[in-house]
Amino acid sequence: MKLYSNINYFFVIWLAVILLSFYLGFSTLPHSGKFDNNFWASFSNWDGGHYLGIAKEGYSEKFQYAFFPLYSLVIKLLNLLIQNYLAAAILISLISTFLGLHILYKLVAADFGRKIAGKTALAFLFFPTSFFLLVVYSEGLFFFLTVLTFYFLRQNKLFWATVIVALVSATRLVGLAVVVALWIDVLTRQGLNRKNWYILFAPLGFIAYSIFLYNQTGDPFYFITAENYWQRSLTTPGAGFWETLKSIINGGLPALNFKVFLDLIFAIFGVGFAIRAFRFLAPSFAIYSLLSVSIPLFTPTLSSMPRFLLPVFPLFILVALIKNSYLQLAFQMFFLMWLGIFTALFAAGYWVS
Repeated sequence: MKLYSNINYFFVIWLAVILLSFYLGFSTLPHSGKFDNNFWASFSNWDGGHYLGIAKEGYSEKFQYAFFPLYSLVIKLLNLLIQNYLAAAILISLISTFLGLHILYKLVAADFGRKIAGKTALAFLFFPTSFFLLVVYSEGLFFFLTVLTFYFLRQNKLFWATVIVALVSATRLVGLAVVVALWIDVLTRQGLNRKNWYILFAPLGFIAYSIFLYNQTGDPFYFITAENYWQRSLTTPGAGFWETLKSIINGGLPALNFKVFLDLIFAIFGVGFAIRAFRFLAPSFAIYSLLSVSIPLFTPTLSSMPRFLLPVFPLFILVALIKNSYLQLAFQMFFLMWLGIFTALFAAGYWVS
């Protein structure tokens, strides 16, 4: 695999920014008191503790079924070598992000040239929730597997695209958006035939997890029930927008929860740019973007939207394609400012996304 020197520089700069923000947040902000006062342990705050717990002991609580298994399984396997679950988890996130970034650059450069590819990489790395690519969350692994799927799809290596997307579907529910994008791309270009019939196995990871859940709970889709623990349930698409707007309007400016307002801003950004993708990007990219943004909107809350948007890499291609230099600068300043704030807050044990 070819490594690009400019991407290496971007990655090192990003890593330095994240670690510095993490250190400053951990050492200067008052801690939430929800987690151990340990710098490295803070990399597993919130969902990270569940991923590590599943890697160590399996699914010990039913609400943990909301976490798809691949990331924890890879942690468990790597731990056999290095004998440290936390280090294994961070290492997986770090390596996945590094490799995924190079694949993203190569994928975008093939369509738009190296300048846009470089801008895309920067927009992605300095998105406000990009620190999740380093901590004990599945975002890094999911991003790597997703861009690798699209890379193989673009190279028309359908067998390998199918293998990788099966892993994607075992990493997060939204991996099904990648499955659908692959299916539509292949069916519209080639149709289903004797040479590509195996693409039907693309959601194999998801199917395997559903079979596991059925054996454990009697419900193959128990991950939906498990989401109730985090106040997430299936509802009318877009209800989260209405509930968020109501809370803002009814609460008034003095009582405005700025976090809720930010969730709304990010959700609008995601939906708007996902629709815009159909004009400027390949259909497979646009379909993946729209489905990825839409799936979280089937819940009554916009919470975590900033994090959910992170692996949706086509959105960052669109940011890179913005021609107005002032608008580009505005995006960059907004991204960097909130990246520092979010990273510091997460390190101190506060819920960010």
